[in-house]
Amino acid sequence: GRNQLSGPIPPELGNLSNLVGLVGLELWDNQLSGPIPPQLENLSNLRWLRLSDNQLSGCIPKGVREVERNDLADLGLPFCK
Repeated sequence: GRNQLSGPIPPELGNLSNLVGLVGLELWDNQLSGPIPPQLENLSNLRWLRLSDNQLSGCIPKGVREVERNDLADLGLPFCK
């Protein structure tokens, strides 16, 4: 968090599924915009996800909202159908 990142969240982050020890992804308080990539659901070991305080849009993908600890309610976005 707070890394002064801007632009969209790269869908390629979902390709990091084999990264050993990746249990949390903290992208909060940046200038990220656009949709939450559904590819993030490929991160099967992800236990926490923080995306608040960005300018994200669209809907929250199903697999992403199943992460145990998240701040998705703070985004004010609907769930994808």
